[in-house]
Amino acid sequence: MKVSIIVPIYNAYLYLSKCLETLVTQTYKNIEIILINDGSTDNSEEIVNLYLRKFDNIIYIKDTNHGQGHARNVGLEKATGDLITFVDSDDYVNVTMVEKLVNALGDSDISVCDITKIDSTKQIYFKNHINYGNDQVSFMLSHPGPVAKIYKKEILKDHKFMEGVYYEDLAFTTTLSKKVHKVSYVTEPLYFYIIHDNSTMQQRVWTDKLDDVFKVMDYITSRLSDYKDELEYLYIEHYLYSCSLRFIDYPEGKDRLSKVEKLMESYPEWSKNKYYQQKSKKFKIICMLASKKMYGVIKILKKLGGKK
Repeated sequence: MKVSIIVPIYNAYLYLSKCLETLVTQTYKNIEIILINDGSTDNSEEIVNLYLRKFDNIIYIKDTNHGQGHARNVGLEKATGDLITFVDSDDYVNVTMVEKLVNALGDSDISVCDITKIDSTKQIYFKNHINYGNDQVSFMLSHPGPVAKIYKKEILKDHKFMEGVYYEDLAFTTTLSKKVHKVSYVTEPLYFYIIHDNSTMQQRVWTDKLDDVFKVMDYITSRLSDYKDELEYLYIEHYLYSCSLRFIDYPEGKDRLSKVEKLMESYPEWSKNKYYQQKSKKFKIICMLASKKMYGVIKILKKLGGKK
């Protein structure tokens, strides 16, 4: 089967060569690599041109800046493969990733591998799958990133990324899960995810992009109304837990935390949620503190590494 690898590019000059080198040397050979330049203002195109001259299975699309969701949608429109995978241009992969994910796929809709997360000081093995016994639910509630996965193309028919928003990954994966019947899993960290100090999630200066979580969760809520317990858990994880940890870093976050408190009123007995009950002690402590508006304590725990 032919595999389409979709790579959105935005100002990735420093990292793009390493990314592309791990794609053009994949042990699985029936691939096309679709590069979408999302209006880069650095020298990313110079790197792309070097690889275009050497490899005939690279498709290059130059676009104006519309954001990662739009770039990935363009890639989906151009893809001719039977299978689809996504790689971010500042990350890289094991050269056996495509082969191992394809071999694991079988009659599944999607195959998933683990991830190594890398920052300036350490590497962390990240288990890219939570087993809740049901493949559809496990996929819905596991890590929402589209990377480190291979999808059968037919499952992505008429399914697109939200455009013009941050957190588009969360909307894409959770709502796609409604089509999922079976998922295969490779217990190896074949994808290397780079955490940058200047990323939206790491920076310490407020950006309105952080407000997009409310738009995305509204989108998810309107599409998962039949999944009561699962939707309740998504509120717990992405509002009560993640938003509390994120918004406490900014003066602007105070109003957002009030909004989160109001939204959580829809689930007054959230602590009884069956998926929440399976989470770690640290996760539960943050959620309980947030529910009691003890944000000062959360801030201390975060400094001590409690967010992990």
